[in-house]
Amino acid sequence: MMDLTFVTVGFLAAILLRVLVKRLLYPRPLPGIPYDKESAKRISGDLPNITETFNELTEWSRPIGRRSLKYGSPIHQLFMNPFTKPYIIVDDPREVADIALRRAKEFDKDTSAGVWQTFIPKSTIAQSTTPEYKAQRRTWQDTMHPDFLRKVMAKHIYAAAEDLTKLWAVRCFHSAGQPIDVSEDFSYAALDAIWTATFGERLDLVNAQIQMLETGKPVKTKGLDMHTTVQYINNLANTWRGSYWPALTRWRMQRNPAYRKYMEVKDREVDRILLGAFARFQKVLDGTNDGEEFDTCAMDLVLRRSMISAQKAGKPIPDPTKDARMRDELLLFIYAGHDTTSTTLQWFVKLMTNNQDAQTKLRDALEAAFPGDGLPDVADLITKDVPYLNATIEETLRCAGTAGRMLRITTTDTELFGHKIPAGTSVAALASVQWHPVPVPEEKRSPSSRAAFEKAGGVDWTLKPSAQDLDKFAPERWFKIDEDGNEVFDANALFQNAFGGGTRGCFGRRLAMMELRIMIVLTVMSFKFLPVPPEVNSFQVHEQLLRAPRQCFVKLEAV
Repeated sequence: MMDLTFVTVGFLAAILLRVLVKRLLYPRPLPGIPYDKESAKRISGDLPNITETFNELTEWSRPIGRRSLKYGSPIHQLFMNPFTKPYIIVDDPREVADIALRRAKEFDKDTSAGVWQTFIPKSTIAQSTTPEYKAQRRTWQDTMHPDFLRKVMAKHIYAAAEDLTKLWAVRCFHSAGQPIDVSEDFSYAALDAIWTATFGERLDLVNAQIQMLETGKPVKTKGLDMHTTVQYINNLANTWRGSYWPALTRWRMQRNPAYRKYMEVKDREVDRILLGAFARFQKVLDGTNDGEEFDTCAMDLVLRRSMISAQKAGKPIPDPTKDARMRDELLLFIYAGHDTTSTTLQWFVKLMTNNQDAQTKLRDALEAAFPGDGLPDVADLITKDVPYLNATIEETLRCAGTAGRMLRITTTDTELFGHKIPAGTSVAALASVQWHPVPVPEEKRSPSSRAAFEKAGGVDWTLKPSAQDLDKFAPERWFKIDEDGNEVFDANALFQNAFGGGTRGCFGRRLAMMELRIMIVLTVMSFKFLPVPPEVNSFQVHEQLLRAPRQCFVKLEAV
């Protein structure tokens, strides 16, 4: 009898353990939302599929996102890690825009991945939408004011773009008519631009490359050290792909000797710049004016106002190197503004190379807008309305899909397309319009989405001329005919979610668009991008935190 009892207890314990293991470790799908049935049967969920897709294609966001077409649903779920809720994928540009613009109370910025929390935990991008976040955002908001961008930031970006055209002139001379890889050139130019706009000091990365080409000797500069450091930090984003426990991955990485080395280089340089600016402002801020004329960069504006605020309050002026929020926000300018711009510009030259008619139309439009010899000055360049340039930039953002996903997390129990989504669920919304999504009955959409649809005229966007042939690069899709019969640029021709939107939209959008505008105008008016052979013209993607082209070769001809 005793033996039977032990057997029964053991049997029940085994059943209970199996139930607990299955409940705790195995995926638990949300009802009604499509998912991969095999993934639901394993603890690792969809990670093997994602890893296999990445190993084959070196990207995963779009291939996995396209599952929605197979499922016949604008929404599906992935199982990313044990102990976590399913990960929701939304493939519907209209609903993505609705989430970003009109449902901020239900969907906040998803900060759970840990990428930014590791490098710059006190920056706004690493925070949920709290009162502290809003206060910090207000502190920095004037760095994106059009007047500040025009008066202070634009000249730094223009100088970096000029340097890039000089580098390409030298590379063109040495290339003997052969295609050249310009991916690093864009990386150097973008970091030159954003570093000077942020900190007011030149790194001279592009000029160092020119010197090396002209002398044949390596040039050692602090700029190259900072470029290596920034690239190292950007590349670490790949650490999170395929990680079962991101927190453990982060803990181990922070103890890595290489990580510590690069962090020390970064901290030392930022401290030096902050202390130099601090000393400079102490000499000029005498209480008689606000010192606005001394601003040379984003750091200056915020640091100066912080010092004035302390003076007026009769408090000791704080040491800026001890202000973690200021340090991390400055570094956010660098991390978020470097790779995104560099990557988008890589896609731009590939698209120009492979769409010669569009390239010619763009150059003709620029030459008509900026007549005369030489390049336009910075003031004309950033103020002149050039519709075809605007359309080309929008189409480049759409086709590039540099930031493939907009990440949100539900802050309350809510619904998407009639499906119940519990609070604390991560939602990844595909950011760019690449194909027509699965049709959705209007009654399945959110009330705010339906209201916006009616206000806009109630026309299905997928039926518009601008939404046809989405696999083609066509700046013309961003035009419409106005009431006077003129063809004008239409920023609303398609949903454009490249920068997100609403409360948690990209803070640096204006700066990024200005940088793209300046770089594109100067390079297109200086060079033709001739066709390149197939072996250096691959459109294969290498996706880490961003979607970058694996190859970026151009064949240059001076205009």
